[in-house]
Amino acid sequence: MSSYPFNTFTKQFRQEQSVSICAEEKPFQNILISTYNSRFNDAEINALGGSLNEQLLDNKVIHRLLTKLTQKDSPDAGRLSAFIQETHQELSNHANAEPFTAQYYKHLLELLASFLDLVNEYDANGQELLMGNLNACYSNEPSFAVNQSVDSEEVATMHKIIEDYLYQIGEYYQYFHMLLQKEQEQKGDKGRVLVMSQVSYYLDTLITCTEKMIINMEVSLDMLLEWETALQNRESQELFN
Repeated sequence: MSSYPFNTFTKQFRQEQSVSICAEEKPFQNILISTYNSRFNDAEINALGGSLNEQLLDNKVIHRLLTKLTQKDSPDAGRLSAFIQETHQELSNHANAEPFTAQYYKHLLELLASFLDLVNEYDANGQELLMGNLNACYSNEPSFAVNQSVDSEEVATMHKIIEDYLYQIGEYYQYFHMLLQKEQEQKGDKGRVLVMSQVSYYLDTLITCTEKMIINMEVSLDMLLEWETALQNRESQELFN
């Protein structure tokens, strides 16, 4: 058997190579993707970045919520607020012109003023607050997508705030229905037909506008719950990974 050293034999086939891991970094909005070979072109990187953005940052549900709030909820809330003020002014005029029914209008005027305060409070501390939090998490600017992460507890807090306002507005909604029913039952009183018809009109329109706002709030709650559930599932996976 030959005693020629095996390692000496293999040296003639060996080539020394320096090993280095050089990753090429390619940005996509707020994500930095590191590639370790040149197989990925820009189109593939953009597709991967877009997919990761949707999965990691919830841009889709945030965009849906923002679009709904700005294009539907805010205009509907504005119309409701304007109609409450218009109704309050009209009934005030009737109360001043008809001393015998002034006391009857007084309760309605106090009710409208209280409801207007609630609607304005929801707009400032509910709807606008939600929009502000969403805008802090999302932007449609190509160079900037997200500057703040959100966890499920924060979304649950937003959900609770909107839910509380929904309950309060729902109480007024039910009371408006009760008042309208009373107005319609009293139409047989010939001496108050004109007064009742005017009040019925305002109450009926007020109910319609309030119902739109309630539906908008319910849809927002469903979307927030969807977002919260997705975050909880992701947080659960992160816990075990």
